Amino acid sequence: MQGANVAGGAGVTAASLDAALSGDTAISRALADANITVTGTAAGGDLQFSNADGSNVALTETVTGNVTGGIGNTAGTANIGSSVTAVGTITLVSADGSPITVGGSNPAAAGLTAGVGGNYLSADFSADSTRTAGNIVIDSTNNTLQGIMDAINKGNFGVTASIVSDGSTGTGATPNHLVLTSSSTGANSTMKITLAGSGGDPADPDLVKLLGYDPGGDQNLSQKAAAADTLATVNGIAVTSSGTSITGAVTGVTFNALKIGSTSVTVAKDSSTLTNSVNSFVKAYNDLNTQLAALGSYDPDTKAAGPLLGDSTLRNLSSSVRATLSSAIAGLQSTSLTSLSQIGVSFQKDGSLAVDNAKLQKAITNNFNDIAGLFAAVGRSSDPDITFSSSSTKTQAGSYGINITQLATQGTLQGNVPLPAETTIDQDTTWTVTLDDTTPPTLANTATITLPAGTYNPSQLATLLQSSINGVSAFSNAGAAVTATLGDDGSLKLQSASYGAASNLKITTATGTDVSAVFGTGSAVDGLDVVGTIGGYSATGKGQVLTGSPGGPVDGLKLTVKGDTLGARGTFGFSQGYAYMLNTLAAGYLGSSGTIASRTKGLNASVTDIATQRASFADRLTDIEKRYRTQYSALDTTIASMNSTQQFLTQQLAQLAANS
Repeated sequence: MQGANVAGGAGVTAASLDAALSGDTAISRALADANITVTGTAAGGDLQFSNADGSNVALTETVTGNVTGGIGNTAGTANIGSSVTAVGTITLVSADGSPITVGGSNPAAAGLTAGVGGNYLSADFSADSTRTAGNIVIDSTNNTLQGIMDAINKGNFGVTASIVSDGSTGTGATPNHLVLTSSSTGANSTMKITLAGSGGDPADPDLVKLLGYDPGGDQNLSQKAAAADTLATVNGIAVTSSGTSITGAVTGVTFNALKIGSTSVTVAKDSSTLTNSVNSFVKAYNDLNTQLAALGSYDPDTKAAGPLLGDSTLRNLSSSVRATLSSAIAGLQSTSLTSLSQIGVSFQKDGSLAVDNAKLQKAITNNFNDIAGLFAAVGRSSDPDITFSSSSTKTQAGSYGINITQLATQGTLQGNVPLPAETTIDQDTTWTVTLDDTTPPTLANTATITLPAGTYNPSQLATLLQSSINGVSAFSNAGAAVTATLGDDGSLKLQSASYGAASNLKITTATGTDVSAVFGTGSAVDGLDVVGTIGGYSATGKGQVLTGSPGGPVDGLKLTVKGDTLGARGTFGFSQGYAYMLNTLAAGYLGSSGTIASRTKGLNASVTDIATQRASFADRLTDIEKRYRTQYSALDTTIASMNSTQQFLTQQLAQLAANS
């Protein structure tokens, strides 16, 4: 309020306004009570009043007496009072990441522009080092929408490109739209697209207009759907997941979120499935036992015999299966279950198996996790950093001491200088990267990466290198990757994700900024394989996997060795389990060179030999018959001749008698 008899401009000045609006004054308190915020100063020319909720501010000027000037009046002009509304800034924010369409009869009156669009406000972009980044080259050979789509898809760096037509026609119509979609889910699956020219030239402005997208800067592309995490509550606790699967909320349980809503999940031991599996195992044995008995049976009443009565192979197979199931499991550690009888499975007088369901349910209740060890090949170590990978049919059950003399390491490239606050990468910088190469070298293990020009702090540079290398499709297809970390001294280390002698990493400069600008004179160090023994027997290391050498009881036993301790690493117990032993036994009988195949081969050989003998005997009979026929014919001829001679002699003797 202007004081009485105070001339305009004499009593109300910028300084007096600022004094009245600052500090704990009646005016400042009144404004605060009205939720009006004051920013800037009259002296600075940026004095501003705004409502806390962004609504308009209404200002009324009441005049008594003869007053000139004031709001909306020039100096010397009579002031009869005024009412002014200061329009607040209108901000439209999309709640789901979709673009905003502005229409209406006069959107300009509200300070808006008709159409579809709008940028994301207060957004930024921070590269995720676990995601891949990639570069594509657009030139005269692929500078079409189809060519750009193909180049992005061939890049294989976590983005899928497609072309969608809106069906528009006519002059100036642009029906085709390039759509880029992240291959991954989660809030970190946003993207940033930058363009750069070559040879120091700026990027093509038309390509920038088409593809340039920075969530915190120019947004030439329109985001149709924002990346988001899966949000849920488990027992009232809020949980977040970057994918549709939620793990870790309940130990050992993974939830797959298929739709929005509520549901109840009961986590319990699946005793019914385990009971069915045990009963199925017993039924399978009884079916086998019945079939084997039928093959070797003999019915004294009908005197009918099975096709393999008295066969030694059949007898050996039947006794081997029974002996396997009757023996105790060796090598199991930290368990009280070592035989089938302990879970209610036992042999009956007729040779079949039967299940005592009460005993089985008691074992399931008290030893649920140990029952699997009775059937499957199981390995347990006293050292939690040594785990069972696999075994072979030659691996024998038992407990073996583990001794490690060399741990597996990863191939690294370690910088020997701390990175500065900012590192500048020049235009057209390309480096040649060789990752996890073999001897002799494999062409697919070497690739050229392009580093976008710019200035990077150490964290950004680490993310850039990691994502650029991991974005090479040849590397990702081979399962090769690197991690980039900053040391306490500020130096950068690149490390292959694999372990062992096949883990290696080398980088050389192709063009642009030299590798030494990041790593100094740091050199690459190849990885090492784990070295040690299992139960005192020699073993071969490959990466972190230690495999028992042939010839010993640990032949084919594979252990994954982690941790950082050398020397004695406790014991490892290996059990084959009944199902595993039966499978091994079956392989010995059913394999191409197994007992049954050998027996069949022998029987077929006998059949062939008998057939040969039969054919030979038939040939001998034919020869004998021929000889006998020949002899018979000769004898018949002789007898005929003798008969003729007899007749002649009889006639002669008769004549002699008649003439005497």
